[in-house]
Amino acid sequence: MKKIGLLLSAFYCSLLFAQKEELYNEVYFPIKYVLKNSPDTIKTKVLNTGFYTNEEFSPATYIKRMTILDPSGKKMKVYENDIQYMEITDLKKVKRKFIDGKTALSKDVGLLQVMFSGKKVSWYKKSIYSGPIYTYKTNDTEYLMFHKEKNITELHLKMPGTVAILKEKFYGYPDILSLLDTLFEEKDLLKILQLYDRK
Repeated sequence: MKKIGLLLSAFYCSLLFAQKEELYNEVYFPIKYVLKNSPDTIKTKVLNTGFYTNEEFSPATYIKRMTILDPSGKKMKVYENDIQYMEITDLKKVKRKFIDGKTALSKDVGLLQVMFSGKKVSWYKKSIYSGPIYTYKTNDTEYLMFHKEKNITELHLKMPGTVAILKEKFYGYPDILSLLDTLFEEKDLLKILQLYDRK
C-alpha cells in the first residue's frame, strides 16, 4: 500500500511540474513594425505576454516595451514609444494593427490599436497597465474620431455612461440608436460604426 501511495505521489509531482513547464512556455507571434527613426519595415517574432495564457494576444505584449527576436534568434527589447506602425498576427491568424498615437490624436499616448478605419469615423483603442506590472492586467480607453466634425470622443466601453455618450453622437440615426441599447462588446460597436460609415 505504501508503494502505491509513493507511486501516486511521484506521478502527481511529475504532473504538477509538467503543467508549470507548459505554463511558462514562451509563445511568439509574427510581427512587422516600422520605427520612428527608420523607413524600414522589420519582420520578426514578438514574445506574447498573456494575462491568462500566452496562446491569446494580450496588449501586455507591447505596452512600454516588447521582446522581439533579432535575425540570429537573440532576444531584444523594442520600446513602445519608438514604434511608428506595427502589425501582430496571433496564433488564430487575427491581425492587429497599431499606429503611433500622434498620428491619430495629435498627442503622444503611445501605440493605438486600429479597431476600425472608415470614411466617416475611426476607432482606436489604447491599452495601459491597470495594476502591478507583474499581473499584466490592462484597461482600455476607446477613441472615436469623427472625420467631418474633426472631433474625438474618448470613452470606456465597459463603463456606465458610454451608451449615453454614443446616443448623443448618433442622435440623428434612429436605427443606430436602437442598436446602442444592445451594446455590450467590441463587436457590437464595430457593427454600429460600420453601419454609420455606410450612411
